[in-house]
Amino acid sequence: MGDLPVRRLVIDAAIPTKNVSIVDVARALYSIEGVKAVRVTVDDVDVDVLGLMIVVEGDKIDVDEVQGAIEKVGGVVHSLDEVVVGDYIPEVARE
Repeated sequence: MGDLPVRRLVIDAAIPTKNVSIVDVARALYSIEGVKAVRVTVDDVDVDVLGLMIVVEGDKIDVDEVQGAIEKVGGVVHSLDEVVVGDYIPEVARE
């Protein structure tokens, strides 16, 4: 079966409010091979830290490289909240 391709990641992360922006985070993630789209949303604001929800989609995304890119720009990964692997991204059933 081999390695299944990671198609989508949803990450809870944080960055300092000084010296780095959400644009910096998005650019760093988009530069990773296999990444086709990135969405970075601020979901919490503190004096020193921005809480982020990050969505990364693409083909054969290297999860370790994504986490490393977030850390390289000064961020911290709190958790991986969603991972999609396989040939496509399945739709979430809405009730």
